[in-house]
Amino acid sequence: MKSSHTENDTIVRSAARLRISIFAVMALMVILYGAGRFGVQLGGATVEARVHGQDPSTAMLMADVTLALLVVAFFQLTRMLGRIASGDMFTAQVIGHFRSFALWLLITALFGLAGPLVAPLLAHGGANHFQFVLDFQKLLLVAVTLVLFLLARLLERARRLEEENREFV
Repeated sequence: MKSSHTENDTIVRSAARLRISIFAVMALMVILYGAGRFGVQLGGATVEARVHGQDPSTAMLMADVTLALLVVAFFQLTRMLGRIASGDMFTAQVIGHFRSFALWLLITALFGLAGPLVAPLLAHGGANHFQFVLDFQKLLLVAVTLVLFLLARLLERARRLEEENREFV
């Protein structure tokens, strides 16, 4: 059986690697999206951004906002992972960054769910034709982000238990 110190070292290393991976994914997302959005060629490849089922300018604006929200959410996650990589496990800062990640991810999910419903109304000043499309993947993402808030509460409880245990020793 692994010692607590060995397990903590494994978690610290995993958090550091995951943090670097998320920074790389964020950079790749922004570069590829920007290349597609502005028609930039990367090497010999042309990157295209396509929209489906909406006014192209509105859809691209929604995609811009979604990417920005997702980058903010991922940045909060990297802040949490940075704390864990420095040895913090159940500190208030780690939990706060996790809650912030969950919040920004929830905002992103709600924007993705509600945006396609609201955008046509705003673009046309109150459309005569209203189409209600429910994307179950986006609905699932909202549900998963709500579960992250429950996990944040569990982490908060673990933090309090860890503090109580330190007082006994």
